[in-house]
This record gives sequence, structure tokens and C-alpha cells, in this order.
Amino acid sequence: MQVEPIINARFKQFRQKNELENVQDGIAFEKFVNYTIFTLHHPDAFSADTESLEFVSVGGSSDMGIDGLAIKVEDIIVKTKSEIDDIIRFNRNKRINVEFIFIQSKYKTHFDKGELNNFVDGVRDFLSDEHHFPMNDNIRDCLELKEYLLSDEITIMWDNNPNIILYYVGMGRWKNPADLVGIANQFGRDISHLNIYNFESNNFKFIDSNELKNIYDSIQNTFSATIDTRHSMPLTDVNDVSNSCLSIVYGSELIKLISTDDGIIRKSLFNDNVRDFQGLNPVNLEIENTVKDSPEKFIILNNGITIVCDEYKQNNTKLTIFNPQIVNGCQTSHIIYECYKKNLDLSKVPISIRVISTTDEEIVNDIVRGTNRQNIVLEEAFESTKKFHKDLEEFFTVVSPEYETIYYERRSKQYQHNPIIKQTQKVNLRILTQYYLGVFLNKPHISHRHESILLKENKDDIFQDHHSKLPYFTLAYLFIKFENFLRENNVPRIVRTYKSHILMMLRQSVMGYLPSQNKETEVDKACNKLLFVLKDNQQFEKLVSDSIKLFTDSLEKWETVLGKSRRGTKDVEAFTLHLIKEVNSLIKDDEKSAQLQDHDLINSSEKIYLGKIIAIIRDKYGDYYGFIEKNPNNIFVHSKDNKNFTFNNLKGKKVMYKIIYDEKSKLDNTKEKAVLEKIV
Repeated sequence: MQVEPIINARFKQFRQKNELENVQDGIAFEKFVNYTIFTLHHPDAFSADTESLEFVSVGGSSDMGIDGLAIKVEDIIVKTKSEIDDIIRFNRNKRINVEFIFIQSKYKTHFDKGELNNFVDGVRDFLSDEHHFPMNDNIRDCLELKEYLLSDEITIMWDNNPNIILYYVGMGRWKNPADLVGIANQFGRDISHLNIYNFESNNFKFIDSNELKNIYDSIQNTFSATIDTRHSMPLTDVNDVSNSCLSIVYGSELIKLISTDDGIIRKSLFNDNVRDFQGLNPVNLEIENTVKDSPEKFIILNNGITIVCDEYKQNNTKLTIFNPQIVNGCQTSHIIYECYKKNLDLSKVPISIRVISTTDEEIVNDIVRGTNRQNIVLEEAFESTKKFHKDLEEFFTVVSPEYETIYYERRSKQYQHNPIIKQTQKVNLRILTQYYLGVFLNKPHISHRHESILLKENKDDIFQDHHSKLPYFTLAYLFIKFENFLRENNVPRIVRTYKSHILMMLRQSVMGYLPSQNKETEVDKACNKLLFVLKDNQQFEKLVSDSIKLFTDSLEKWETVLGKSRRGTKDVEAFTLHLIKEVNSLIKDDEKSAQLQDHDLINSSEKIYLGKIIAIIRDKYGDYYGFIEKNPNNIFVHSKDNKNFTFNNLKGKKVMYKIIYDEKSKLDNTKEKAVLEKIV
């Protein structure tokens, strides 16, 4: 098929970054379109986690003619009822906005009337009270969320009727054929008779290859915008800042920057803002009232907007900004956009903007903190700006090459412009927060909750300055390896649903309970046991298979032997404890058998052992330490106890060694250390 070259290049780039080269063109294209359209609506929807993209990609058998389906609550794509509850609780008494977005995408150069009819029939059936079409599990999950949002207990929280948006995407050129436009218009009339949903004619969007390219570039922030300014003046020179200026723009010009040609706000512009749009709270209502009643006063009553960009160019009054990011002024921008949608006159609303051209990450980080300190912002919003996270980002860079290249994307989308770095190589704050608590601290029953809530309620247990950073890297490595396993294997659907629980069981089976986070050496020792397994693909895949089987057996025992209900077990702490008990019962048996096998004792009179050094690590003081493989616990070895050996080349070597103990705890086997005799 002849495809427009530029969009084909974007599609190819997406397939490479998401490891979809071996997937059929049509299926890969559906995921590409779903990623592109839904990211436009929720920039952080997918991050490094494949689960979210799989959830909204509903195409396949019994798909009702729908390829993509997302439900948004307060601009967040939700997957579970508990996420809806968290959003409502997080917004407190504020009313919520709900949106249903449907996509049909075809890897064809023409728009087909029959396929469009199937699409609108499926959407109509989904939105109705009665359902006649067969539906797959993904659509059924979305339907359950829809019915929950339409229940009496939730509808009372609505701000307006739910908004409905449909996208029909093809690779050809859209030429407004009357028959297809007529189908869209008829759908609008049908939906209006339901009296439940808000649907306007421009909510049915036909996207051709050129528009899809523009949307994809927009979400990557690889675009430029030219706006007309007044009274520009340069700011003082600053190291690592290429250029900066202060200007005045009118609201009608700002719209050119903050919205697409299709009239959708560029949500990705606000990725580096510490807060998302807060809705029409009292402060934002005051901003809107100023636009309505006293537009000329806007500039003296509002702090304005701060824009960081790669580059900008001035030509008389025209200012062209390349790859912008609004780091302060999210509320102002959204209110201006809301006024634009209400057809208010923005041509007389003056707004001050600061434009700063820099590619220095530290400068950007300082600007984010500095420009938001004057606002009331929860400290959790600044979590990733803390020194621990900057050091953790560097730790990943230093340690990962020994295992598998993994990046900690501390700031949203910071690696998006590097084509070498794949989406499947990255983890972000959300992944580390949810899965560290769920997998390492044995709390999978809470790990699905929003990271801001988890950070607030578990602030003393995660991301502390005195914590070793190795567990966070180990978690990231485990998560990425498991995600890769899910992509390459046909696993039962329940595995994805209980991913955090299964990973907890896997980790527990290798490491046992995580030692106190105050004991860095012991924590690192436990992590190295898991890292050793992760590095061996065959051993890891067997461990995953065993963990999945143990989970399904434990779930069956929960129901049949213990007489418990499976419903809601994902959020039940008692079920977590049941899983841990099942894992520990196997660990104890293994340890008993292992203790009977002294195969590594080669000289019983002198207590000399033979073993293999499986890891060598350099600590923050420049000293080396490592571990000798031994069951059930690896043996710690430090360069300070073995000054006659060169540690930086010991990894993988077999050695003869003796075991000594810390003087203060000779009877505590967890304090055992190795003194090397010779390299074999």
C-alpha cells in the first residue's frame, strides 16, 4: 500500500520504540493511532507501562467495530472503579467531568462507508441501556466503568453530561464525502435522543494521514508556533540560557500556541507543570470573570505564563517558538482556552509571557520550582525535583549497562526526542512508586492507586535520602523484563490484572522479606540475588512461569479451600497476606533441602569453601564489594577484608574462601563475610 511518506516514518518510529516490528500492520497501526489520539487527551496515559495501551486497544474479535476506547474522568484515562473513586476523593467536593472517546482506525488509503456504519452502530450500542452486539473482555471492562459512572451515586457528582468524541482515522486524504458526513450527522441526532450525553457535530472527527501526522508531532512537542507580540524586551544574560525575553501577547494569539488546528488544547504543553488544570475553582473563576468583565486589567491581575523552549526567533513583532513547554501558567492557559471555546472575545486580553530558550535540564528544573513557588502547590508535586531522584537518574545510567539499559525518566517526556531510547526501556515516577510499594514492600493491594496519593500516605517508606538506590533499579529491571515477557507470550488475562501481586510473589520467592531499608548492605545483598536471576533469561522465564502457576493455585485455594470470594481480591490486604504465606511455605522447604547440601565445602578441617563471585560493585567511597553465590544466602565479600586481591576483575571468577563474622554478631549468619584464599 502506498502510504504518505512522513506519516509512514512516524508509524515506523513508533513500531521500533514499542517493539512492534513483528506485529501485523493493521494491529500495529491501531495501537499507533490509539497512542497518538489518547496521548493528545492525556499526555502521561501510557508512559512505560504496556497495560494502559493494551486496555484502550479494544480491537479484535467481538470489538463492535471499535478499535480504541478510552474513558476520561477529569482529563485522566481510567481503567478501574477504584481510580474513579480516587479521582473523586482527590477532587473533594469538586464536580467531575466525564468523557468517552471512541476510535476506528484503518490502515487504508480510503474511507469506507460500510466500516464507518459498523463503527457508529457499535458506539451507539455501547452508549445505550441495552446491548445487542457481542463484545470482548476489554470492551466489557469499559462497559462496566461506563455503567458505574452512570450510576446514581456518581451522576450526582457530574458537572455536565458526559462528552462523546468519535475519531475515524484513515491513511488517505479526507475530502468531505457527503455520505460519510451524513452518517456522522445521523449519529449525532441519535445520541441527542438519549438525553444523557453531550455530543456536538465537531465531536465526530475524520482524521486523514496529514492530520494524524500533525497530531503525532503535537504530542511529541516537535512543533513550532508563530504568535504576534507587543512590547518585547530581552532579559538579562544567564549561564546556560541561550536567550530570553518578556513579551505581551493577546489571548487570541496565545490560542495559536496552546491549541491544535483542530481546536484541541495541547495537553502535552503542560507536561513539566507541577499541577494539571484545577477546573473552575474560585481562583480560576476569577480569571474567567476578568476576561469577561475587565479584559484590559488582565495583565495587571495575572502573573502570566512562563515558556521554556529549544529555540525562538523574533522578526519585528512576530515570535516563532520551537518545541515549547509551558512550565508555569497552566491555569491561565486553560481558562483562556475555555473562554475561546465559549466564543468570548480574547483580542483585548493582554497576557505577559516569559520565553526562555535552554536545553539544560537543571536550568529547566530550577525554573519549574521557582515559577511555581508563589502558588499553593502540594509538595508531592515537586517529588521528582528532589536530589534523591536526580541521583537515582544518574544511578540508573551508571549501573544499567551491566544488566540491560534502563532509563529513569525523572521528568515527563525528557527522553522523547532521542530515537535510540525505546519506550520499553523507560520507567517513570508513577511506575517506581506504585510497584515499589506493591512488589518490594508487599502492598500490591494499594499499588493501583494514583501516585500522588501513594506518595502522601507512604512518604516515610519510599524515596528517602538514606535508602539504597539498588532496590529501585532492581524493581525497574524486574518490571521491564516482566513487561517484555508479557509482550512475547500469550498469558492469561488475569496475569495482567494481578501483575503487581505476581511480581511480589516472584520477588518474595527469591529475596524473602526485604531487609530494613536502614541497612543498606543487607538490602543490596538481597537485591543482588534477584539481579542474578534477572540476568539469566532462562532462569527468569522459569521463575515467571512458576510464579504465575503459584498465583493461580493460590487464587483457587482462596476460593475453594478458604471459601473466599474472588470479587475485589485485587484490593484486599488479606489476599496479599494469603499469597505471601503460600510463597513462604515453599521457600522454607527449599531452604531446608539446601542446608543439607554442603557441596561447596572443599576442606572440612579448615572450613574452606569453593564458590563463584556473581557480582562486584563499587560503593560511594570508591571501595569494591561483591557476593559469592551460595544457597540459601549469598556471601558478602569486601575489598577491605581482602587487600591482596584486585576486585575490579573478579566478577565471574571461582574462588576459595573462608567465612568470618562481624565481631558484634558472631552468631548471626546474616553478618557472615568471606575472606578469599585464592582464585581458582
